[in-house]
Formats: sequence, structure tokens, C-alpha cells
Amino acid sequence: MENTGRNADGLAAKKKKIDVRRYFTAQRVVTFAVLAALGYAISLLSFPLFPSSPVPFLKLDFSNVTTLLAAYMLGPVSATIIEAVKQALSVFTSLTFGVGELANFLITFCFFIVPSVLYKFRKGIKSVILGMAIACVLQIAAGLVVNKFVTFPAYGLAFGMDGAAVDALYAVGWPFIIAFNAIKGVSVSIVTLLLYKRLSGAMKWLFRDRKKKTADAESDSADNIGKSVANRGKEVYNINMQKTITRSEEETKAFARELAAGFAGGEVVLLDGELGAGKTVFAKGVAEALGVKEEVKSPTFTLSCEYAGDKLRLVHIDAYRLKNGEEAEACGLNEQFGDARTVCLIEWPSKIESVLPARRIEVGIVRTGDGEREITVKKC
Repeated sequence: MENTGRNADGLAAKKKKIDVRRYFTAQRVVTFAVLAALGYAISLLSFPLFPSSPVPFLKLDFSNVTTLLAAYMLGPVSATIIEAVKQALSVFTSLTFGVGELANFLITFCFFIVPSVLYKFRKGIKSVILGMAIACVLQIAAGLVVNKFVTFPAYGLAFGMDGAAVDALYAVGWPFIIAFNAIKGVSVSIVTLLLYKRLSGAMKWLFRDRKKKTADAESDSADNIGKSVANRGKEVYNINMQKTITRSEEETKAFARELAAGFAGGEVVLLDGELGAGKTVFAKGVAEALGVKEEVKSPTFTLSCEYAGDKLRLVHIDAYRLKNGEEAEACGLNEQFGDARTVCLIEWPSKIESVLPARRIEVGIVRTGDGEREITVKKC
């Protein structure tokens, strides 16, 4: 029994070590470096918001945009690392011996942690706006606490002020601290909203996997697509596009699960249907078949959402807001097509027809009544 326990501990430690290695991939480390360096460069363009106030050291910059973008693209752990590196770089040009940088790190952490965690579990524009609103409130609160117990006492020591003088300075400075953090939080949130889609796509394109598939791999992918039209030897849809009727959301999801049960990776599924036709319901069924545990929602804000399944990764793309295939290429969306580890599900595919692969599975969904859907499936 003792040996069994030791073996289990050893396996757990080994698994943890492997997970850390997988997290700190070369691509991710380069992304950290790029965003941290960009944030540091932007921080140099700061300016005092209240230069004639009792707290002229409160300087506004937009370097937190890179951290918040990282929080949405990579998650809270990555954002923490990027912010720490950014502040470490700032220490070399600091006039506060690192005190200001420590304060900035603590306040920024409070700013991005809630939006990033909320977005991880609930994707969508509503969650983004809610997270940013909470972030602004937390930044104001953190600004008051950090300045009260870190920044002001440190400045007091630097300038030879006693405790009473520091308290008096804080008493006249706290309204400016509230105003400063409110303006900064709202400004950073707005800029992040405007930049997220394009920068996220640019980063995915810049750090995409450039490995070319061999002829054998392409042949395997084609075979996989052919195999995935059947579930354990039983055809799950008619190649001649005969209609299939589902009479509830559960039946639609069940049909999608049956279709996706044979997916082996590399499939590109086009979902065609009007608003409310049931495309997202169908996507949920595919996700369940792939073993995705997260709740699947239409990626209207981010253009695409990625989900880890038990055997394959699901990339869910909403092309509704794109004008053409060139925009999809600019965002790097087409880089996911044909990846042997991924199933791509595309809503509103007609918007990006020019970049869609020749091999694909076309799913048409038409709402024919209350809860009733007419589904056609065609393999190209």
C-alpha cells in the first residue's frame, strides 16, 4: 500500500511537471515577451492627469490595455506573468525604487483578474461588459487601499515626512485617486474593446503553427473526413441531402452528437441558417460529442472561441461580422482549417466563402415550426 501511494505521488508530480512544460511553450513565452515589451513601451508615454493637484505623480498611460488583452486571449495566469515582467522592466527607469511599480502591479492585478476569470467561464459581449464594469470598481477600491498603505507611506519615507503629514496628504489626495482610477479603468476598457478582435487575430496569425502537412497527413485527413460521416459503421446523414426533421432542441443536439461522434480531426463544418435557426444548439451537440465540458455560446464578440475536448479541440467561429474572406485571413481564422487535432465549426460561412476549404461538411438548418428544425447535411 505504501509503495502504491508513493507511485501515485510520483505520477502526480510527473504529470504536473509535464503540464508546466506544455504551458510554457516557445510560442507562449514569445507571446509573453512581445506583450510585456509592448506594455512597457506604452507605459513610457504616460502623462500626469492632475499636474497641479496634491498628487501629481498619478500618471495616465494605456499600458494596461496589453495586460487586459492578454487576460482575455491567454487567461489570468498569463496576464499576471506579463504584468509582472512589464513592471520589472519599469524598475530600471523608476524614480520610486520599485514602490510605484509594486503599487501598479497590485492595482492592475485587481483590474484584470475578474474580467479574465469571468470570460473564461462565460464568453460573450455581456460577460465582457459586466467584467469590465466590475474591474473599474475594483481598480478604484484597490487604488485607495494601495495608495493608503503602500504608495503614500513610501513617498513619506522618501521625502522625510512623518506619519501625520502622510495622513494629511492622503486626506486631500484620495478624491483625485478615485477620479484617476475611474478615468484610467474606463479608458483602458474602451480601448481594449476596440482592439481585441484585430489584435487577437493578429497574434494568432503571427504565432500560428507554420508546420506544413505532408502528403500522407493530407491523405489521412481526407480519409478522416470520409470516415466521420458514419458512426460505428452506421451512416448518420444522407449524402443525397434528404431532409432530417428534429422536433426539439434535445433532438437537434442528439443529431449533432451522432454526426460528430465519428470525427477524427481536421473536419470543417459549415452551419448555415438564419438567426434563431438553432446553429448554436447544433454546436452544443458537436461539443458534447467531442467531450467539451465548457458551456458553448455563439462567439459574437471574439469571432472565435476554442474549447478543449477529451479527444479533439473545438474551434467555434462566427463570421457574421466579417465582410469577406480577406478579413478572416487577417484575423488568422483560416489557420485553424484542416488541423488534425481540431474540429472547426463555422456559423455564417457565406461571409468568408473565398477562404473555406474544398473539403468540408455543410449543414443547413431551417426552422419550420415551433421547436421543429429541418436539417440537411452534405459532404463536399
